[in-house]
Amino acid sequence: MDSAEPKAIPPITENVCEDVPNGVSDEPPQPLYSILSEKEKIFTVCTCSMVTFLAPVAANMYFPALGPLARHMHVSSSKISLTITSFKIVQGVAPLLTASFSDQSGRRPVLLASVLIFIGSNIGLALQSSYAALLVLRCFQALGSSSISLISNASVADVVPRAERGRYMFYSSLGMTIGPAVGPTLGGILTQYLGWRSIFWFLSISSGVMLCVIMLFLRETCRAIVGNGSVSPQPWNRCALQFLPLKKQHAPDYETRVVTRRRPGILATLRILLDIHISLLVLCGALCFCGTSAILSSLPVLLERKYGLNPLQIGLCYLPYTAGGILTRWNVGTVVDRNFKRHARKIGEEVRPNQQSQRQLRRIPLEKVRLELALPFLYLSCLCVIGYGWIMYYDVHLAGPLVLLFLFGNATTGVNNSITTLAIDLNAYRPAATMAAMNTVKHLTAAGAVAAAVPLIDAIGIGWVGIFLAGLWFLVSPALWILYWNGQRWRQKETSQQD
Repeated sequence: MDSAEPKAIPPITENVCEDVPNGVSDEPPQPLYSILSEKEKIFTVCTCSMVTFLAPVAANMYFPALGPLARHMHVSSSKISLTITSFKIVQGVAPLLTASFSDQSGRRPVLLASVLIFIGSNIGLALQSSYAALLVLRCFQALGSSSISLISNASVADVVPRAERGRYMFYSSLGMTIGPAVGPTLGGILTQYLGWRSIFWFLSISSGVMLCVIMLFLRETCRAIVGNGSVSPQPWNRCALQFLPLKKQHAPDYETRVVTRRRPGILATLRILLDIHISLLVLCGALCFCGTSAILSSLPVLLERKYGLNPLQIGLCYLPYTAGGILTRWNVGTVVDRNFKRHARKIGEEVRPNQQSQRQLRRIPLEKVRLELALPFLYLSCLCVIGYGWIMYYDVHLAGPLVLLFLFGNATTGVNNSITTLAIDLNAYRPAATMAAMNTVKHLTAAGAVAAAVPLIDAIGIGWVGIFLAGLWFLVSPALWILYWNGQRWRQKETSQQD
């Protein structure tokens, strides 16, 4: 399945447990997947997630300022909405330039360069006063933030084995979950009291703080560079913390480093989309992301029209969506890990803490493990978006749409986390490239959805838009069912051909 499979692991035949009593694996213990302790793993993933927080904040903090910006620059709302569309287009395309490089040459160099571009673009946005400059600098802002968003999910694949990724995906997605809600809230507060320029000064300062955190504390995790963390990276690629003397030293285990057979490049990244597993996941994931982007980007317009809310109040209305997303730590992440162990027990595969092998990838039905939760949450998302649309259409009390936004946030985040986890499971040694390929499709299609959302709502009403989105999601759900029933068989066939 994974064309970048490490050369250190030899091919394993299918009948691995044939002569094992009681169906329990007698496979010798594998090297530690990561030398980091549980606390160090959580700290590393959360630090990456904090930096990732900048990407959705930059995109969503902007929403409450759309009206003031349009009035200040004497342009229409449609023209201002183009700055959102252009942002998403660049956000989708830019990671293709850096994803393969980060999988082979390290996470930190890409992250540091991206944050520096992000800081510079925000300073420019805070100082500019023309629509043309706003449009161009928003593209540079997207260029910096796009690569940032890949690193968090890639870091999970670097330090956490498959059997434990469910709960860690919560930590890695924390920035992407909180950002869409905290962004509009902060944007509303700053726009209301300090003006729209303060949004970009805030982003400049916060990204400067993140730059210091990366240089001081964030270690390199790319397995092509450091293996399971026991191999030291180049001196220039170390954080300040790694120059301090450590009480416990680990012998370098060079066998855990990933050796890839492909050169980094845009075509190599896009070629991932040709795999049937990823194609089906992208089809469903991209359409779900489109619908979510359309709902969240149109929310300020609807709340201002129907309830007369100011930018601060509009920003606060995004909090229920975030709260629902945070809840997935318990009703998705934990259950996914338990489901992995349940399927492993059914086939007699032992799951050892902080270890994994190629045999797990071949024998455990990863598609069923992840999609058994993704599919119910996808259908729940359909019900939530229908309810939200008609409640908003009939001008029900504000509490109504907010409750639906909470449920909608929980359901859509559950779908996204499950699909992302499965995609990384299937491409464990190219996580950043896999996420870049998927995000390219997601953000490019979402750019069109955001541009069409408000005109479509004006044409047919938010109620029918909800039905349209739910119908679209329901129609693509068979793609996940096809993967659910056939995914493991396809992987085994590909493995047999490679062997």
